[in-house]
Amino acid sequence: MLSGYVPRTMGKLRALQHLHLVDNMLEANDGEGWEFVTSLSNCSKLQLLVISYNAAFTGQLPSSIVNLSTTLQILGLDNTGIWGSIPCVIGNLVGLQTLGIFNTSISGEIPDSIGKLTNLTKLGLFNTNLSGQIPSTVGNLSKLTILYAFHANLEGPIPPSIGKLKSVFSLNLSMNHLTGAIPTEIFKQPLLSFGYLDLSYNSLSGPLPSEVGSLVNLNTLVLSGNQLSGEIPESIRECTVLQELWLDNKLFNGSIPQNLNKGLTTLNLSVNELSGAIPDAIASISGLEQLFLAHNNLSGPIPAVLQYMTSLSNLDLSFNNLQGEVPKEGIFRNLVNLSIIGNNKLCGGIPQLYLVPCKIDSVKNNRRRKLKYLKIALATTFAFLLLAIVIALVHLIYWKQTRKQKGAFGSPMVEEQYERVSCHALSNGTNGFS
Repeated sequence: MLSGYVPRTMGKLRALQHLHLVDNMLEANDGEGWEFVTSLSNCSKLQLLVISYNAAFTGQLPSSIVNLSTTLQILGLDNTGIWGSIPCVIGNLVGLQTLGIFNTSISGEIPDSIGKLTNLTKLGLFNTNLSGQIPSTVGNLSKLTILYAFHANLEGPIPPSIGKLKSVFSLNLSMNHLTGAIPTEIFKQPLLSFGYLDLSYNSLSGPLPSEVGSLVNLNTLVLSGNQLSGEIPESIRECTVLQELWLDNKLFNGSIPQNLNKGLTTLNLSVNELSGAIPDAIASISGLEQLFLAHNNLSGPIPAVLQYMTSLSNLDLSFNNLQGEVPKEGIFRNLVNLSIIGNNKLCGGIPQLYLVPCKIDSVKNNRRRKLKYLKIALATTFAFLLLAIVIALVHLIYWKQTRKQKGAFGSPMVEEQYERVSCHALSNGTNGFS
């Protein structure tokens, strides 16, 4: 491991092309240690200068760095203790393809001349003390594929000229003080190469433009922690390869879009003003691993189909107005990665959730018991009714039979009406009359 100062005579190596001093214990400060940079201006073939990961390399970045060869392609000053500002004529290094000044104490504004670095493909300015606005000249960097300027104290609006970055794949401007609306130019042609877009934790406002659907190659969209409002555009489903969607900590209202991309692995819509029911269609996102819907105004039941999503490993539905029975299978058995607190009308679920039993279950049981008693009562009533009918039929048959007998014999026989008398009694009664 190298230590001490970089020799100031380094510039005598006129044929030097690569100077790679990464991860050592080299030193520099305001008084000494930067002289080698001035001497390197004699190295007309220099293509690479990297002094990254030298924590003791401090002091102000010398302006002489812009006098390095125009053949310089890679300049890595990251992860050092350097401070000061980016030289205003940094654009002189027209051959630069990679510029990394991240994880340093660099301050001041991004100079307009950075737009002259038209061969630049990678620009890293994150975790710095920069200030001011993003210059519109950034739009001239037509070959830029990666622009990372997060956590850099940048402010003001995002310049619409960023929409000219036809080759950019990954753009991260998060954790700054950016304001205003998201320029629709970001979502228009030729930005179809976008794979990663992170504008989170700024002060951006207004709606999410419906043009977001034009980013057909977008893999990750992170817009958390802004002041965006309005409804989530249905056009977002046109981002056909989208895997991660982070729209939390905003002012979005309306309902959750019914037809979200089927390839999502992470969906975060927490801390918004969304209302309505959780759509059953979410269950059709077969690879969904994380679903965060906490702190909204969602209502209705938890879709039972969520318990059958085998890929779901994190679910947060806390602090909504959900009600009804909590499913008992799948993610709903995972007490570590499940949160449903703050929904006072939920019931049931596994015993470990300590929720009240669902009233609907009691009602069902009561209905079952009542139905059972009703069946018994009906059966008994039917039996008595049947018996009464049988008795009535017997009486009716007997009565009809009696009527038939009377009709066949007329009046009763003589011997049944008069008493029998002997001949002797008859003779005495008539005084022997014959």
